[in-house]
Amino acid sequence: MYCTQDDQETTVGDTANDGKMSPRNLLGTTIGDELMLATNFKSKVVGIALKDRGAILPAGHSATAAYWYGDKTGNWLTSSYYMKELPNWVKEFNAKKLPDQYYNMDWNTLHPLNTYTQSTPDEQEYEAKAFGASAKGFPYSLKQFAGKNYNVILATPYGNSLTLEMAKASIIGEQLGADAITDMLTISLSSTDYIGHSFGPNSVEAEDCYLRLDKDLGDFLNYLDTQLGKGNYLLMLSADHGVSQVPGFLKEHKIPAGSVTTSKLEADLNAALKDRFRGDPLLISIFNSQVYLDRNAMRKSKLDANQVYEVAANFLSAQPGISRAFASSNIEATSLSRRLKEALQNGYYPSRSGDLQIVYQPNWIEGFETKGTTHGNWNPYDAHIPLLWYGWHIKPGQTSKQVNITDIAPTITNLLHIQMPATCIGNAIDTIVN
Repeated sequence: MYCTQDDQETTVGDTANDGKMSPRNLLGTTIGDELMLATNFKSKVVGIALKDRGAILPAGHSATAAYWYGDKTGNWLTSSYYMKELPNWVKEFNAKKLPDQYYNMDWNTLHPLNTYTQSTPDEQEYEAKAFGASAKGFPYSLKQFAGKNYNVILATPYGNSLTLEMAKASIIGEQLGADAITDMLTISLSSTDYIGHSFGPNSVEAEDCYLRLDKDLGDFLNYLDTQLGKGNYLLMLSADHGVSQVPGFLKEHKIPAGSVTTSKLEADLNAALKDRFRGDPLLISIFNSQVYLDRNAMRKSKLDANQVYEVAANFLSAQPGISRAFASSNIEATSLSRRLKEALQNGYYPSRSGDLQIVYQPNWIEGFETKGTTHGNWNPYDAHIPLLWYGWHIKPGQTSKQVNITDIAPTITNLLHIQMPATCIGNAIDTIVN
């Protein structure tokens, strides 16, 4: 099941089914929920993101609203979980047709191409074709997509620009920060992710994306200073993950890397299990480094689950690019490092996790094609991310060498003097709260 899927709800503000979403699958509370509880639900909490999950989950269960982008129409929409009809300010924002305006600007590099020294030469064989097979690198012609294809903007820096414009509109439309009660706005800038997937972190596209994001963030901070006043808002900037290098790029530089084609791995594992146990197919899916087996089919055939796990794990561990595979319920018994064991155990939830866990070799990725890249591994290139604090109660010029992403929530709630979220396991960052 998709993380925010909720078939009880309907789309608000669009004709597609993109709004059949809610935070109901989220088990714990968020900072937004705790803020609502602390103010007797007088605060306003709003989530804005191109992706539904990026808008819904950070804002929490009790959010005033969450809005995300409908890539079939170019409109911002929401779910009946939050409201029955879009507010007028969202309707007015959609009426501007900003995606078409961005498309008409095309996408060329912000600066002369020869100044992009942090990236490989433009147009590499291992990059995905995000704008069609005929697209040959910069400049990208986007005018052809206006009024026709509203998905393409996701893989351009304009997706971030559009998101921040929607965030500005939400501050006015929802009257965030307009009174003495603390409000919260969560923003996810997802185009860095789409561009990273398609072109990789060493591409001209990625370098240009971050150069443009830097300008967009500067503009947004100026807006906050003007609208809310310097020192009247707390801003935290981080990321949910890094991005793996494109395997083709690493191979070009003699670094071991590769991609495991998930569909082939599924077919091969299913065949191996059928050959050993006969009966019905036992594999449901391999997804995000986890193997989901059909427990009902195993019970029907009166199979010993541990025996099935052992056969599957032995088969997977022998495949190219896989370091090891083991039953997810048996992480502690593996020979993995303490740090990796702890990370895997923190992510294991019996009723939702897969039956087996796969650990790929360094610089190997799980994917469906040979172009582009992904994320989701424990390695530093995926797990090492930035964290920046700015504004209210933040002393400038201080640096912490290393903190954990789980420390963000207790730091914010400590500053606000409210309860930590229900499943919080981090610690407030001393250099911020003291």
